[in-house]
Amino acid sequence: MNIREAVDKYNRKTSQYIVAYLDILGVASRMSQDKKSQILPLNKLHNLYKSTIELTNKTNGIKFLRGIKIKIFSDNIVITKKLSSNSSERILDIFSVLNCASHFQTSFVGDSVGWLVRGGITIGELFIDNTIIWGSALLRAYELEKNIAIYPRVVIDLNILPELKCNKEISDYLLLDFDGVPFLNYMHIWHYAGEIVMNGFNKMKSEARKTNSLYTDKNIPKTQLAYELC
Repeated sequence: MNIREAVDKYNRKTSQYIVAYLDILGVASRMSQDKKSQILPLNKLHNLYKSTIELTNKTNGIKFLRGIKIKIFSDNIVITKKLSSNSSERILDIFSVLNCASHFQTSFVGDSVGWLVRGGITIGELFIDNTIIWGSALLRAYELEKNIAIYPRVVIDLNILPELKCNKEISDYLLLDFDGVPFLNYMHIWHYAGEIVMNGFNKMKSEARKTNSLYTDKNIPKTQLAYELC
C-alpha cells in the first residue's frame, strides 16, 4: 500500500539539473566551541547565507539567478537549477549556478570571514522541492567534494567541460589546478578586491597553521592547506 495514495499522485520524477555542493570547512569545530565563542561564527554564517540567497529571489533578486533552488544544512550548501532543453537557455542555467556558487565562495574568503570552502559541481538527474532533494547528481556532487577536491577548492565535473569550453562567458569560470583537476574560478566575479582577498587569505593561512586549528575536523593536513593558500 502506498503512503498517502488517496491524496498523492505519485508523479514525481527526476530531471536534468546542474548541482553544486559546497562544504564550509571548520564549521563543525566552531559548533563545538563554548557558547560565547559560537555567537560570532553562527551569525556570520547566517548573514552570509541570507545575503546570497536574496540574490536568487524571484522578484527582487538578480534576474539571471532567479529560478535557482538552494538547500542549506549547517555547513553544507546545495545550489541547483533545472537545465533547459533550449541550448542558449541551458548555457544561462549553467552560468547562473557557477555565478551563485562563486558568490558564496567569495563571501567566505573575504577579510570579514576568511573561511575555507570545498565542493563539487556536476550535471545529472535530480528532484528537488520544499520537502526533499533526491538524485544521482547530488550523490556525484558530494563525491566530488569528498573524494576529488581534497584541497579547499570547488571542482568541476568532466561532464560539464564540453559546455564550458563552447562559451567564452562561462569558460572564464574554469581553471585547471596543478594536478590537472578543473575547478571553479570564483575570483572571476570579484574585480578590484585585491586587498580584501589578501587579508582573507592571510586569515586562512594563519588558522590552517595553528596547532589547534579549527580545520582539524577535515582529513586535510594543515601543511597542505597552507601550501594551497600561499
